[in-house]
Amino acid sequence: MVKILIADDQKLLRESFKSIIENNSDIRVVACAANGREAYELCGKFNPDVVLMDISMPVCCGTEATKLIKSNYPHIKVLILTASADQLDVAQAINNGANGYILKNVGTEELILSIKSTYYGLQIIHMDVFKSASFSQQLNKPKDFNSTKVTVDDIEIIITDRELGILQMIVDGKDNKEIGSSLFIAEGTVKNTITTIISKLQLKDRTQLAVYAIRNSLVV
Repeated sequence: MVKILIADDQKLLRESFKSIIENNSDIRVVACAANGREAYELCGKFNPDVVLMDISMPVCCGTEATKLIKSNYPHIKVLILTASADQLDVAQAINNGANGYILKNVGTEELILSIKSTYYGLQIIHMDVFKSASFSQQLNKPKDFNSTKVTVDDIEIIITDRELGILQMIVDGKDNKEIGSSLFIAEGTVKNTITTIISKLQLKDRTQLAVYAIRNSLVV
């Protein structure tokens, strides 16, 4: 019996994945988490075989939670299940120890196969994440990430280079469309990234985010 922990901030998705997964007699969902920090804590309590991990979540995002889990529970497999095919998200997740990366547009059979393959030690990468030729160049480059650390309520939060770049442009007064054009990424990706930063720093909006970035010398 493969034990699964589902981490996704949307309750409907958590319940849907749980229902789909438990239709397979070989797999059992032992716990569900609404954010990465909760997923990490539940790993210590339930010792799952595989964590099905979303990326964009409040408090602690999926890539940071993956690093926490793999640092303290290296035997637990982490399979990223997300809507983001962004190459930096993929590379950061893999560099942080994720055992696989699939997108939420997978079918039921492919999801079950991915979980079982991850459990048996195979690295699963969704074909759509290879669309960019730069993908392979992003792997095995930890120096590109985790450039700045801040502490929020005694929890160490990592601010990546890309997030710092977006913070700088927010302080400079650029909107999401302008930021996306500057970084050659979708406007939706910019919005999701800003939401993630606001959540993990426990702020309310981008105005507070800009003030926080200046006061804590995160930007020039």
